[in-house]
Amino acid sequence: MKIRKLLLIVMLLSISLIAQDSLQTFLSLERTGVAQFIKDNPEFDGRGTIIIILDTGVDMGIDGLLKTTTGETKVIDVQDFTKQGDIKFYEADIDEEDGKNIYYNEDQNLKVISTSQLELKADEEKIYIGAIKESLWMNSGSGVNDVNGNGKEDDVFHFITFKVMNENYWVVFADLSGDGDLSDEKPLRNYKENLDSFTFKTEDDLPPFTMGLNILPEEQIVSFHFDDGSHGTHCAGIASGYQIDGSSFNGVAPGAYLMSMKLGNNNYSGGSTVAESMKKAFLYADKVSKERNEPCIINMSFGIGSEIEGHAEIEKFIADLVKENPYLYICTSNGNEGTGISTSGIPAASSNLFSSGAILTQEVGRDLWGTNLKDDIILYFSSRGGEVSKPDVIAPGACASTVPNFVDWDRFWGTSMASPYTAGVMSLLLSAAKVEFPDIKIPSKLLYRVVKESAVKMNQYQDIDQVGGYINVINAYELLKKYLNNNAVNTFETYTTKALSPNMPSNTAPNIYLRDARYLEKDNSFRVSLSRDNFSNEGKFFRTFNIQTNQDWIQLITKKTYLRNDQPSFIDLKIDREKLSKPGLYNGIVKAVRDDKNKFVEFDFMVTAVIPYEFNASNNYEMNFNGELDPGMFNRYFISVPAGASAMHVNLNAVEGKYGKAEFRVFNPDGREVYTSLPIDTKDDKYQREESFYDLVPGVYEVVVTGNFSALELSAYKLNITFKGINRIDDFEISENHNKIKLINEFTGNTSYNLSGEIYGYEKAHFINVDEKAVYHLPFTLKKNEDSKEFYVSVTKEDFNKLTDCAFQILDEKGKALRISALSYRSNSIKIFNRFEADSTNLVLELVPAFANLPNKIDFHITEIGNFKNNETIEVRDGKSKSVTLYPSIIETLELKYVLPADKIPAEANYKGKLIFKNSVNDKIEQELPLIFK
Repeated sequence: MKIRKLLLIVMLLSISLIAQDSLQTFLSLERTGVAQFIKDNPEFDGRGTIIIILDTGVDMGIDGLLKTTTGETKVIDVQDFTKQGDIKFYEADIDEEDGKNIYYNEDQNLKVISTSQLELKADEEKIYIGAIKESLWMNSGSGVNDVNGNGKEDDVFHFITFKVMNENYWVVFADLSGDGDLSDEKPLRNYKENLDSFTFKTEDDLPPFTMGLNILPEEQIVSFHFDDGSHGTHCAGIASGYQIDGSSFNGVAPGAYLMSMKLGNNNYSGGSTVAESMKKAFLYADKVSKERNEPCIINMSFGIGSEIEGHAEIEKFIADLVKENPYLYICTSNGNEGTGISTSGIPAASSNLFSSGAILTQEVGRDLWGTNLKDDIILYFSSRGGEVSKPDVIAPGACASTVPNFVDWDRFWGTSMASPYTAGVMSLLLSAAKVEFPDIKIPSKLLYRVVKESAVKMNQYQDIDQVGGYINVINAYELLKKYLNNNAVNTFETYTTKALSPNMPSNTAPNIYLRDARYLEKDNSFRVSLSRDNFSNEGKFFRTFNIQTNQDWIQLITKKTYLRNDQPSFIDLKIDREKLSKPGLYNGIVKAVRDDKNKFVEFDFMVTAVIPYEFNASNNYEMNFNGELDPGMFNRYFISVPAGASAMHVNLNAVEGKYGKAEFRVFNPDGREVYTSLPIDTKDDKYQREESFYDLVPGVYEVVVTGNFSALELSAYKLNITFKGINRIDDFEISENHNKIKLINEFTGNTSYNLSGEIYGYEKAHFINVDEKAVYHLPFTLKKNEDSKEFYVSVTKEDFNKLTDCAFQILDEKGKALRISALSYRSNSIKIFNRFEADSTNLVLELVPAFANLPNKIDFHITEIGNFKNNETIEVRDGKSKSVTLYPSIIETLELKYVLPADKIPAEANYKGKLIFKNSVNDKIEQELPLIFK
């Protein structure tokens, strides 16, 4: 979940973190208590812990990632599970000529020399040869195609590798200078063995990235690790950077070690994961956690949208992993799919890891983004909860940090940035506990509960936006000490709740989630089932809980309950329908507090009830709203789609004479964002933003109006939402013999329309089954008469849950990526415009499903759409008239006259067009109906 913004480079202030004499405003440490915590406890700065970054890689050669606060090398292991940097090696022949050794393999066209004796000798004189080609980075997200800066993009850097004589390790000699001679190169060992890092020699002495390697003799591969995506390096600096500016600008836990587990292949969109790369990274981190004495905190700022919350294959894998190793601390980003509710991602929706939402702090916004915020804000994109109680907390998610040299900006924002902040906080807590409670191992889920329950609520937001609240390390350590001093580790337990959630496949989720609660009556009651997870694997158990809530409309029937051994229990409650009198979002939390002197919170669940606005004949299917918003704040409007609706029009307007800078977002009934508008901006004479939506699905949409974060002051706005109900009562394909269609206006009121239509392209369906193959290629041709080609890619919700990513891209005949995309949810599209001069151009759509587990398989439904450069006009008539008046419930027959384009289309494709209705009064398009032609 990686969000990047192009921003101006600024000089970083020289500020002391340890002394905290002044405020650090590029990476906020004050609001969360981090600065004060380290000032009071300098030795609890993360030292004695390891933060493992599962990401695009980490550049260990950048200021901030060189040393810990105690002077040790910060990055102590690097691994690549994507195979992006895997280079095959082959047995080398060796010749000696004029005092120089020549290493070569004729079959692979590999050759390199050494003009002097290498400092190490090969065991049994077995030497192998390989080569790194610059084409490795041809599709890299870094944009770096010339890694040594010599103006060429086809350089080849040869290397040899061998097991060292009388030793138990291998080395690589690589021609990093590109002069074809190894004699001036140093031996490189597996990174974790000798902490060898290296770069390609460049003329400006500023290499794009720093590398480490691992030699895999059994596979005859050298795996080169590098961060050509920058995302992982940025996260690493947030979590644990030390002297980022070369002086005293630090991350959250500057004393911690770092490890890099690369799971994102930067040759694909956003550095997508590939098959099992996420799983393998977790397994390696788990192995490290068991082998080393230091507590290991994983940060994985990666993920995709969740279609069935908490049920993805990777989430099930993580559940098994942490059950077997309860001391593996996992932090993840909650997702960048907000502001809508029910947007927490995969694997963030899992209760077995700790997810963070993103905050823009006032001072960081001011100094890095030029904002004028009254207070810290939750960033608009930060994913929210619903069926699950996520994010666990919110944390600063916008800052400057470490980046590789190829990056021209260092200010990123996203929940990707909030998660390593939380990982840094956990590092501080474990660093402190390791000193003050050396004999106690703290289970990860206990630490999660402590960090969540000690967070501070932001009163301007609901629970669904923040759940635990604003992370605070001082509060967390005080609560952690209370737990540890009261032997809470030995009595710790976790629990599972199941509640009504009608939109889930089983109608159940951990929370009560009613996206349309209009059906509720006065005496509706709900039962939430409760069971313990038996964390301690002990049969005997008895615990009593007091039940509390923070909302008066949640009426607790059960005030106290208990669990005995493995017996389940339940909590009964009612929702006071009379207090849900106005349309809107009603959200609260129910907590269970242990019935003893400590009163620890044992578990909680959310209750969410949405009362949507109703559009019907009484309001003529139209409603208007007015509002004012501070920068970064928002108003939600839940919209029930009326039966028969064929179009929804959303219109956001500025208020005459008042300042306004705001935008709107639309989320479908599943919580998926379907549209984001540009902002109205009265300073820039942008007074209106509107959009029409035709492919409506039944249910409750969410329209969110947000005061732009960069607004100068309070933004005033007017919002209009209107529905139309023009539908075909037939669905046949149009042909020469069937060229009449029947329409009906299913709403009240009559409107006159001017009619037109066009044939603008064709569509073809592809049904593709992909198994554990790494990639799938779908060849296609872009013809001269085509303006563009678009592919809509979709899978079922169940198949989507098998994935950790799915990148797809359009390649030319040389394999160069011309367009890139990916599935954030179960459907997305990719489009390429015809900028080619040839009569036809052969291209390939490449699909890269990242299965969580192998073996596996998935079915893709792909709709290929070709758009013509010149559209064919459809003459539409109601009898003899080119206009029509649609009266309620009266069927109208329209005749279509057209000529199909002369150009051939692919076999099994159909021509595609649309019928256009323009209001006869204002000439605005109010409806488009799709048409398919035989």
